[in-house]
Amino acid sequence: MPTEKPESRSRRTRARDECTEETLAVAIRVDHPRVRPHIVTKSGKPGLAREDFITSFLVVWQPLPTPPPLWIRFLKEAPFGTQLLRAEDLHWDGKFLSVELLEESDIEAYDAQMPQWVDYANTGLSQCARTPAALALEETRKRALEIENRLRRE
Repeated sequence: MPTEKPESRSRRTRARDECTEETLAVAIRVDHPRVRPHIVTKSGKPGLAREDFITSFLVVWQPLPTPPPLWIRFLKEAPFGTQLLRAEDLHWDGKFLSVELLEESDIEAYDAQMPQWVDYANTGLSQCARTPAALALEETRKRALEIENRLRRE
């Protein structure tokens, strides 16, 4: 497994561009991860000795409630992390977020970063310009301004 990650791939659209009137702001939480061992034999090796195996860990988080696809997009677009620690490297299977890692320190780093990525995704979804809450707030601001102007004239 290579130690360097490839450069970030450009996306067609950003998550914020996919907000619609039907976008609902939900607060997702993610608990501590589950860590499972994973081993494979090195290519060309019979797998009879301990040195013939490559070990890694599959780290899995379960978001609750199950997030909408747009939330996952926001999470994966989180603009912070490091070159080797990026939200976009998380895999989403419709129920779990996961990543395969070789080192315990990487597991701890991902787990430490996860709350910030979750906050970013929750904030992004709640601030979609076209969510019902955002549209209601915009309309209410206009009404408030009209009321203020009317009260000034009286």
